[in-house]
Amino acid sequence: MSLPLAVLVAGVGSAVVAAPVAAAGHTYVVSSSSDKPDRKVGDHFCDVTKSSSTTVCTLRAAIMEANADADADRIRFAITGGSSAVKTIKPASALPVISEPLVIDGTTQSGATLNTAATGTNARMRIVLDGSDAGNVPGLQASATVTIKGLVIGGFARGIQLSGGSDGSRILGDFVGTDGTGRLDRGNSGSGILVNSEDVRIGSVARGDRNLVSGNDSAGISLGIAARSAIIQDSLIGTKRDGQSALANRGDGIFVTGSSHHLIGGAIAGQGNVIRSNHGSGVNLIAITSPSLDLTPQSIQILGNSISHNVGLGIDLGGDGVTHNDKVPDADAGANRLQNKPSVASAVVSASNTTIKGSIASRRDRTYRIELFQSDAGDPEGRAFLGSVQVTTGSTGKATWTFKPGARLALGTVITATATDTVRLETSEFSPARTVSNP
Repeated sequence: MSLPLAVLVAGVGSAVVAAPVAAAGHTYVVSSSSDKPDRKVGDHFCDVTKSSSTTVCTLRAAIMEANADADADRIRFAITGGSSAVKTIKPASALPVISEPLVIDGTTQSGATLNTAATGTNARMRIVLDGSDAGNVPGLQASATVTIKGLVIGGFARGIQLSGGSDGSRILGDFVGTDGTGRLDRGNSGSGILVNSEDVRIGSVARGDRNLVSGNDSAGISLGIAARSAIIQDSLIGTKRDGQSALANRGDGIFVTGSSHHLIGGAIAGQGNVIRSNHGSGVNLIAITSPSLDLTPQSIQILGNSISHNVGLGIDLGGDGVTHNDKVPDADAGANRLQNKPSVASAVVSASNTTIKGSIASRRDRTYRIELFQSDAGDPEGRAFLGSVQVTTGSTGKATWTFKPGARLALGTVITATATDTVRLETSEFSPARTVSNP
């Protein structure tokens, strides 16, 4: 079910919404990294052996049993043996599509720990899904509500694929496209995560839920035409685990095609993503149109993120490079209705502070959230979020604004800004950059 407008507005400053709750089901404990199927599906007993004295449960068998149960089941891990603390599962073919509500929790494996770091991720991952032997198939695919937590997923066609019926799914604390250390490329050949369902949450304001989505051969995260009301927060997209070093997705960081009503980041500290070093744009919004079809991304909020060092634009409305502002009342169509960007007129330092001034010309009598960013010279995106101001245009469709970040910014760095319409919930591309200078 999609979120109503009032909830989307509130979602700018709210934590992640709890997943829908289904009736409690069974818990299956994966004890083996092998890929054998369940011996007797539907008996609520995960076992791949024929022996009455030995029980062995694989991930494949556990999903098979969970699919035979309409209640909300859980899969935990307790794999022993081998010389490494990291346990690698290499499916020989596609794992079953998850067709009933399920939680798969890799953090239950011995030695796994959640991230506690303020930047980057220090999560200790212990369960790896390696798709190098599986063929051109997704790693985990769901047509029911699923929570996927604490897994490393790489080498598949897509790491995680959420299809119709998987509304309300959660992707929390995963590494998608890297190895277990979060430093090496083990990319999926398509998108790391593909969403074609509603009310999906990827990451949250909780540090332990921070995802690493890097090294994939297409976009890091794709929100497809059937996606709606997705929230992507506090994830690292295109970096190594330190949140700085490049481990690029070879497409866009986040690719939105033909779907609407999404929130990327947020207005509360800790909700913003790091979207860095991708070979495409940081965030790319693409319409799908034909004589009988018009699927144009609208109501996409892009707030409070760190977006930098991408090959393409930091934010691209339409996938066609820089979109120039049009005249008041900014009535053109297109991705996010081609929201006009603000202008940064000056960024001047004093002995202890910096004063940034600018303007916006857009719709009349409309309130806008202007976000300010600092970036390295030569990178006119938005590496460091500085803060925001709110302005109302009035009958002229124009307004000026002044922002003081509270600190003296370095000379030679650049300031950019975005504008978000607080009614339509649509964010612009980054403004042209203004270099920080002396008076």
